[in-house]
Parts: sequence; structure tokens; C-alpha cells
Amino acid sequence: MRRRIMTLLTVLAVVTGLFVVVSPPASAAPLVNAKVTVNRIRAISSDDEGLCGRVDWYVKVWINGVAFDNEDTEDQDDREGIPDISPDWEFSVPNLDVATLPQRDGSAFLPVTVEAWDEDGGFCLDDNQYDVSPTGTTALLADVRVAPCEASVEGGAPIACGTPIVRSGDGDDRAELTVTIAVDPPASAPGLRISCTHGPSWPQPGQPVTITATALDGALMPTVVPTSLEIWLSPTDRQTRSGVGSFTRTLTAAAPSFTYGCLLTVGATTIFSGWRRTAVGDPTPNFTFPKPAVPILYTGGQGSRIDVVLIADRDTYTGPGPIGLNPMFQADVATVINTGIYGFDPFLTNQDLFNFWVLPDNSGKAVDFGSDDDHDLPVLWDEIFAFADVGVILHRKAAQRDFGMPDDHIASVNLVRSDAMGGVRHEVGHVPFGLADEYCCDAAYFYNEVAPNVYEDLAGDEGCDKDAPNLNRVRDACRALEEDGDVWYTSEPGDLTTGLMNDDVMNDNGPANAADVRRFNLIFGDCRIAKC
Repeated sequence: MRRRIMTLLTVLAVVTGLFVVVSPPASAAPLVNAKVTVNRIRAISSDDEGLCGRVDWYVKVWINGVAFDNEDTEDQDDREGIPDISPDWEFSVPNLDVATLPQRDGSAFLPVTVEAWDEDGGFCLDDNQYDVSPTGTTALLADVRVAPCEASVEGGAPIACGTPIVRSGDGDDRAELTVTIAVDPPASAPGLRISCTHGPSWPQPGQPVTITATALDGALMPTVVPTSLEIWLSPTDRQTRSGVGSFTRTLTAAAPSFTYGCLLTVGATTIFSGWRRTAVGDPTPNFTFPKPAVPILYTGGQGSRIDVVLIADRDTYTGPGPIGLNPMFQADVATVINTGIYGFDPFLTNQDLFNFWVLPDNSGKAVDFGSDDDHDLPVLWDEIFAFADVGVILHRKAAQRDFGMPDDHIASVNLVRSDAMGGVRHEVGHVPFGLADEYCCDAAYFYNEVAPNVYEDLAGDEGCDKDAPNLNRVRDACRALEEDGDVWYTSEPGDLTTGLMNDDVMNDNGPANAADVRRFNLIFGDCRIAKC
């Protein structure tokens, strides 16, 4: 994933207050996601500061005994030398079975430990742990009750989940650590999904906003009859319906932002969309062109999220006013998010791992693949927008063929195609998920050492036929892809029925198959441990 920390800090600094952590709804679900977010680390005192260079923070986290650390990740490396960071690194353990957790007084509990470390090297040799506790330990130790969610830190009074926990050490090398803890229902369950959307996509002050919650089955069809379907605007503000598969809630947009989430219960199973925050109006009215990107659906820190920036094509979206507020662009943005991304099961089941942004006054220009030209990038794209994992130029140029530019983390999507939403998934499959094309023969082929979908060799340790059984396929499932005399291989389906399109997302914009899903799971898994 692509990061530039000074750009990121600039973007977040001008929208201060948008990204506070919201405490979760109380969850008595049988399966839960336990999350720890490291909001801030601030150096207070250090014996080796200067001698060993400036502090290079990373953390070690244990959630119910599962260990994580984010040393040498891109986001951690980008923050090296900064003694006071606010990274929002998020670590999570999904689908914890509450019944297997330690039980006391009729409640389930799980332990959480967080340590702050300075990455050293050279003359300093070993890394250095900083003291973040005023007690005898050097780590933050929390005992977390699952429902209602609250954390007791080192024997102290319980603190409601979602409330920032701030601790400072008293050792020679000491720091102040701020974390938040959450225990939420998962974003999906077998045969059960939830859609949670808002419109307009970038509301302005005073505009009415409609939030829609829809219960879906595993095929993303609205066949589910909920025990309860809920729309939350805060941990104490919800509306509930029973026995209906969809309902809406309206609010009047007010700066700087609003927060919402949707909860679905069917019998004993509960799922939660996760909280998302939407900016209202222009967060940076005093900035000149080009303004920072506006977060229209923000779920968490960039080191733990896939950041998608949606860009208006300057030839398609014209007229007075800022291009980011063009009515057609606003409608297309909503369609891309709600149908293109969240209408695709591998993405909907991980909806809490995406952030979406728009450029308020900046644009790009999509060009045809056959022109041999590059897309025109937004002004200062590689400077102030480098935090994005992918930028998608939306356009409506009927005859134009789309393509991506991975080195610039950007792609185009033609929204007048009949399979435009499949095109969204295909291009995002390239960047940031790293999937190669699977169609023949004018395509972008490459091999990933981890979780490949296309191979340079048919046989051998890195060959297609060796990996096919890992995807529950026979060895002779591999087919050849020829381009300019080179032969590549894939075991993913392609043109299974003559004349029938939509066999595979990376072949003809169809569904995800085994190698695609494996790659998606790899990247989403990294996001859940602050390695996005």
C-alpha cells in the first residue's frame, strides 16, 4: 500500500475533529470482532534520544492472546523520526466466539496488552521498549468486558469502550499512549449481509440526508426478514424496525460531519456495518486549489484501511461550481460505492475496511487504452494525494477502453458500459489488490509470489499446476494466456460458455473466484493488523 506521511498529516490536520472514535453499540452477539486502535504515541523522556536518532515508533499488541506488531510496515516507516504521532493503527481479531472467552459474573472477558517500542539499529542494536504505565508494568494492560463493552486498565474503574484511554509511564524511557478499544458484531455472517448507505454522497450544510439500511442474504438479495434492523447516529441514538428488510432515516446535514452505522439481527445472529463518518460541506474553506480530498465515507485510520479517491473526469462533468459537487458526479460516486464496491460480496463483507474520498476542485482526464497515452492525473496527485491506495477517474466516454496505471495508483472506469460496476471491481482488483488480468491476450500479466492468480510457469514450485490444488482445483485446470510470444497461465475460469460473459472479475468483470478471493483475503487480513 502507498503512503506519504507528511501528505497524510496535512490532510488530517485540516479536518481535525472528523475522525474521533465512536463507541460501539453494546453487543451480546455470539461472535464479535475485538479491536484495539492506537490513536497516539508521544515521547516524554528518553535516555537514548539523539544517540540512537529520533524515535521510530511501532507497537506490539495482544488481543485475547493473539499477538501483533507493525514494525517495518509502510505506515510505520513513514512515521520514523516523529516523536509525537497520531497513527490510528488498528488491530483486530475477527469472529471471536464469546462462549470460549473467560467468564466472570455472567459476562465474557478478554485481555488486551499494548506495548510501545522504538525501532533502533546500528550502534543501538536492540529495539527499545518505552514505559507507558504508571504502575509496576511497562505496558498498558486492560481487562475487557464484552457486553456491555468496557475496559478496566490495570485494576482501575471500568471505562466505556470507545472512550480514549490515556496512560503515561514513569521510567527513564517513557511515553504517553492513547488507545481505544471496541468489541463489535462482525460485518457479516454466513448467509447474512447488511447494506448501510447515505445520500447525497457529499452533503452540504442544510441538505437532507437519507440513510438506508437493507438486510441481505449471502447472495446479496433482499430476502431476509430481520428480527430487528437498526440505524444508529450515535451510541445512544438509534431507530429500529422489526420484520422489514429495509428502511430509511433522514437527518439535516450540519458541518463538520455526521456519523452512522447499521445493525441487523436475525434470531441469535447480529452483524454491524461498522461506524462511518461523512464530511459535510468543505472542511478546508481557506485552502486554495488544489484542496485536500474530502472524506465522504471514513471508517478508520489509513494504516488500517483501503483508501479510494474518486476523481471527476474533466470532459464528462462540466458546468458551474466545484467539479466535486457536479450533480452527475455525485450520483455516479454513490453508484460506484453502493453498487460497484458494496454490491460485490468480497468487498461488502469487509465494508468496514474502506475509506472513500472525493476531490472537491480537482479533476483528471481518462484516455483510451489504445491511444498509448497516460491518463491526465489530478494536479499534485503524487504529492498531496499520495495517501490514496487507488484513485479512480470516473467518466462517460462511450467508446473508450479503461486501464490502470499501477505506478501512479490510478485507474479509469467507464460508467456507460453495461458492465460498468464489474469494471469498477476489475480495476480495483488491479490496484490496490494486485490481481493480474486473466483474459487473453492483450492484457497486463504478472506473477505475485504470495497469493498469485497468474503464473509465469505451468510446472515447478511456482507453477500454475502446483498451486491449483491449493485453490481446490485439479492440476489440468490451468489454461494458457499468450501475449507477444510470452505464455502465462491461470487456473481461474475463462469463457466457460461460448458467448457468455461475466465468468470472473479479472477476466470479464464477473464474480470473484478462488484465486481472486485468496488475494482479497490477504490484503484485507493485512488491513486488520495495521499493515494495509
